[in-house]
Amino acid sequence: MMRVPVFYFITLLYCYVEYTKADSAKYYYDYECNEPLVETAKLTATSSLRDRGPDNAKLYGSAAWTSQESSYYQHLTINLQKRKELRAIATRGRFATHEYVTEYMVQYSDDGEGWRTVSGADGYMQMFEGNHDGNTIVKNEFEVPIIAQFIRINPMRWRDKISMRVEIYGCDYVADTMYFNGSSLIKMDLLRDPISASREVMRFRFKTSVASGALMYSRGTQTDYIALQLRDNRLVLNIDLGSGVSTSLSVGSLLDDNIWHDVVISRNRRDLIFSVDRVVVRGRIKGEFSRLNLNRAFYIGGVPNSQEGLVVSQNFTGCIENLYLNATNVIQDLKQGYESGEPFKFQKVNTLYACPEPPVVPVTFLKEGSYAKLRGYSGSNTLNASFEFRTYELHGLLLYHKFKTDGYVKVFLEEGKVKVELFTEGSPKVKLDNYADTFNDGRWHSLLLTMATDSLTLAVDYRPVKTTKRLRFMTGSSYYIAGGKAPPRGFVGCMRKIAVDGNYRLPTDWSNDEYCCPNEVVFDACHMIDRCNPNPCEHGGVCTQTAREFTCECEHTGYAGAVCHAPVHPLSCQAYANVGALSRSSEVHIDVDGSGPLPAFPVTCHFYADGRVVTAVKPAVERGIVDGYQEPGSFRQDITYDASRAQLEALLNRSASCSQRLDYHCRHSRLLNSPSEEATFRPFAWWVSRAGQRMAHWAGAPAGSRMCACGVLGSCVDPTKWCNCDAELSLLNVADDLKMDGGDITEKEYLPVKQLRFGDTGNHLDEKEGRFTLGPLLCDGDDLFNNAITFRISDSMITLPTFDLGHSGDIYFEFRTTKENAVLLHSKGPTDYLKLALIGGDQLQLQLQAGDTPLGVSVETSSRLADDRWHSVYIERNRKEARLIVDGALKNEIRTAKEPARALQLTTALALGAALDRSDGFVGCIRALLLNGRPVDLRDLARRGIYGVAEGCVGKCGSSPCLNNGTCLEGYDSYNCDCRWTAFKGPICADEIGVNLRPNSMVKYDFLGSWRSTINEKIRVGFTTTNPKGFLLGFYSNISGEYLTMMVSNNGHFRVVFDFGFERQEIIFQGKHFGLGQYHDVRLSRKNSGATMVLQVDNYETQEYHFNIRESADAQFNNIQYMYVGRNESMNEGFVGCVSRVEFDDIYPLKLLFQQDPPPNVRSLGGVLHEDFCGVEPVTHPPEPVETRPPPPTDLADDLQLHRTDEAILATVLALIFLLLIIVAVVLVRALSRHKGEYLTQEERGAEGAAGADQAALAAATGARVTKRREFFI
Repeated sequence: MMRVPVFYFITLLYCYVEYTKADSAKYYYDYECNEPLVETAKLTATSSLRDRGPDNAKLYGSAAWTSQESSYYQHLTINLQKRKELRAIATRGRFATHEYVTEYMVQYSDDGEGWRTVSGADGYMQMFEGNHDGNTIVKNEFEVPIIAQFIRINPMRWRDKISMRVEIYGCDYVADTMYFNGSSLIKMDLLRDPISASREVMRFRFKTSVASGALMYSRGTQTDYIALQLRDNRLVLNIDLGSGVSTSLSVGSLLDDNIWHDVVISRNRRDLIFSVDRVVVRGRIKGEFSRLNLNRAFYIGGVPNSQEGLVVSQNFTGCIENLYLNATNVIQDLKQGYESGEPFKFQKVNTLYACPEPPVVPVTFLKEGSYAKLRGYSGSNTLNASFEFRTYELHGLLLYHKFKTDGYVKVFLEEGKVKVELFTEGSPKVKLDNYADTFNDGRWHSLLLTMATDSLTLAVDYRPVKTTKRLRFMTGSSYYIAGGKAPPRGFVGCMRKIAVDGNYRLPTDWSNDEYCCPNEVVFDACHMIDRCNPNPCEHGGVCTQTAREFTCECEHTGYAGAVCHAPVHPLSCQAYANVGALSRSSEVHIDVDGSGPLPAFPVTCHFYADGRVVTAVKPAVERGIVDGYQEPGSFRQDITYDASRAQLEALLNRSASCSQRLDYHCRHSRLLNSPSEEATFRPFAWWVSRAGQRMAHWAGAPAGSRMCACGVLGSCVDPTKWCNCDAELSLLNVADDLKMDGGDITEKEYLPVKQLRFGDTGNHLDEKEGRFTLGPLLCDGDDLFNNAITFRISDSMITLPTFDLGHSGDIYFEFRTTKENAVLLHSKGPTDYLKLALIGGDQLQLQLQAGDTPLGVSVETSSRLADDRWHSVYIERNRKEARLIVDGALKNEIRTAKEPARALQLTTALALGAALDRSDGFVGCIRALLLNGRPVDLRDLARRGIYGVAEGCVGKCGSSPCLNNGTCLEGYDSYNCDCRWTAFKGPICADEIGVNLRPNSMVKYDFLGSWRSTINEKIRVGFTTTNPKGFLLGFYSNISGEYLTMMVSNNGHFRVVFDFGFERQEIIFQGKHFGLGQYHDVRLSRKNSGATMVLQVDNYETQEYHFNIRESADAQFNNIQYMYVGRNESMNEGFVGCVSRVEFDDIYPLKLLFQQDPPPNVRSLGGVLHEDFCGVEPVTHPPEPVETRPPPPTDLADDLQLHRTDEAILATVLALIFLLLIIVAVVLVRALSRHKGEYLTQEERGAEGAAGADQAALAAATGARVTKRREFFI
């Protein structure tokens, strides 16, 4: 019973808060255009659930609109009853649920038929951020106010179901409108009030159905002018600030659609912003002036005669409203001036204060199957049909008419050309192709077809072509417009002014049986989309389009892909070398910023044997003669390169070092006029840096030294001068030859040389002269490929700032690993994600999701990617496809959804080296990371001490952990040693493989016909013995009789006896007794074509023995058949002791003997032998310090961006409100629980006033009895 009042209290409190918010909003709009408009609007929707209709979609309502099905085709339409100025939109989801919209787009309309989508500054559809829960309000401001009566909200992403509560904020729209009929204009006199400004803003709205016309024009007496015009349904702005050079900007497309368009022109000195319908282009005005001076007339809507800067010849036809020049409402001032009878500086001609609708109704055929079927005069021998059309399609049927007699006439588009196909009774079928132009450019084109007996005339854009031939026909009753008869396929586009046999009817008057089909034909609007405006093709790619999609032609751009985004040229000469440059030098183009804005430029790549790679950029002028320029710096040579300053700076910044050679050869021509103090420095010559700085030193000397190279070294011809050319040769009695000052300029901040200035070369008749030589800019290396890090632990990763690919972006990097399965990149959004993984060691897989459709693209290579070599990866995602390129050649792509083009929203950090949860970690190296062409400093991140990440590419094998020439197999988090080509075993190839030999023991290796001949053999054997005699190792050939024997002699010396065919030789290593039980390691080899024997025993100094071999003698050890260990078959007793490390080139007999299945050509004789380590303990490495991952930081949630600050604040506020509600509830419970209680007492009646118990008993009137008393409890 107590819960009911508490529930009603909470409900009342919630409603009070809601209505308080609504009331405060109403007060707020008194001061700004911020009035909530939904309350008085009419709401409709494509579908809705029961009790959740569109009327429930009010922001502060308790319910919400929920669509019946959640799909991209659902939308909520708000009819504001009249045109309003809209400033913002706010949304919520359904209260206390997970039903809300996270992203939506907004469309607007004046009539509910022709809709325009709110776009961003880049011209693409703008996606508005929605909600993250069911109750929080998210408000989005419109950067440019929307003027419209209808607003349509189209959900793009949602959680659980599409549910919305909405509010639109704005105010009443007051329009000052003016109509121009093509012969109209407004003249504003500037003679009395001229314009002279460095900044101005112009904004207005217009609509028209005519493709071209002059909108505004003005000029000054100093050749300044500004010209704004509509040309072929695009706005063109031409402006000149008096320099005589015009600057032109163009924006917009299909602007003759009879829909209002918003225009903003803003100039700040020479910086210009030009915007139409929120699509912004920026430019910089050419010339050196920054003020616009206009002192003649300012024309609006047209001009009386032709003017400089105008590229159209007709005046504007249509409506202009709310024209503001800075803060002045021009139309309002004009209207007030005329109403008061004092128009002053204004004059208007043939204009109206209204905006009548044109008597033209366009019709849009949305699909190939749509068409119109109109009736004409049947049975006539003349035919007349006309219309205007616009399309982007290459093919489509325009008109088809079947004669009452046999035959037909067909007008159609083929490859963009208008053609006619004619077939009449008694005549063969003919195709007329009379126009070389293409007409699928999206502009309106007129077409008129007339036929009569023996005559056919086709006029396109008022250019008639007449065909005369025998024609006999009787017209039929029906004309098919835009389709209905294939082939070709139906027309997709817009038509207007359709007339058949002289009869014109508005398309809105067509009956249902005169067109097909209701959902494929739109009346009173041209629903065409210019997909090439703004140009989606990057880097100058040429855009073509159809009704479905655009296509980019990337030839000659230096880029490839669906939108010309991916560079086809290498990033640098180093990148070119990495993929296998073959010659010592190559002429190539490099693209230093990849997909960035800088284009590729030509360089010469030089490749050296030591691995150096040098990039050379040649100047346009490499040498020149200076003569006849006496004044200091009077000779000027500007130096240009085949690269811009930005391109050269990018190259310089990425290079390890750069230099440029500059030499000056002189005869009686002074250079720096040395010596000098800084205050008296007056050189005759100097060079200018790339930033335009005049340099106070010559090439080869330090910056600012006022010296040449010889002055620094003290080697000038005249010791008192600092340059050779400054020497006074006549006083020194030196030969009158050309002297030279020069050297290399190595300061990258000054390179390359931009300009050379010389003087003191007299005139053409004296002996003074100079000659300069300027070498190419030489840059060594590419620091991008030194920007490497190592992931040495599988759960390590680097988190980079959020990288939102949006509609278009790319990632480039190179990796090196031996791990077969790993995640290289990972990032997520609320629903979207991006993940790149290595699978199976030979496949890269890219997974991404934008919206509700997951996509995947993979590249599988024939060779392994996990081969510990560098491999490049390029990831691109654009509006049409996702693309993956491996090693610059192997590529694959997958198409994304055509409509709508969805941005890839990634909100977490970009995890490099593992998934975001540190699973499936990568171990190996990554370098050269570029995000949209911008390098990421990986080394700087590694220096911060990130767990498991090291600077540079250093694996476990870098410390050579495998001993005895074992091969280290890199794992980056571990290593393995391949001991196959050693005489050892064990984890680091340090465990001995030996055998304890008895006197009768022997190990024999038989070459089994694969006899070996050597001239630089390498032999090794280790042994320990206490018996100072014995046969250690021997090689024999029964074919040639040649042999080599290694043994311990009776006196304990080590002895080598051999005969390789030239003569028997013997080597004795003296000074050491080998029979004392110590372990010895002996290495024997030959060099110098077998003439020198090299012997190394233990760590003693290597000894070399040289033999004189006759030229006719053969030093080769021929046809070795057998190898013996311990003794040979002719001996009764052999070596007693332990022998190990036996190897002969790549043969390891003891290792073969003791493997699990020994080969048949190696065996032991004289009893069973067992493997032994000969008392040599294996070497071990000290344990590596264990690297432990630190505990996650307290701001890990912020690192992954899983929570937002505003959510934390909201949670705190809600907690305080909840605590307040609990306190209020407790107070209510105690108040409502107040009641009267009864208890029993033994007090006697009449004793209430007694002072004590005794007095009470005496004073009692009734004696002891029990009564009931009442007490109140609260």
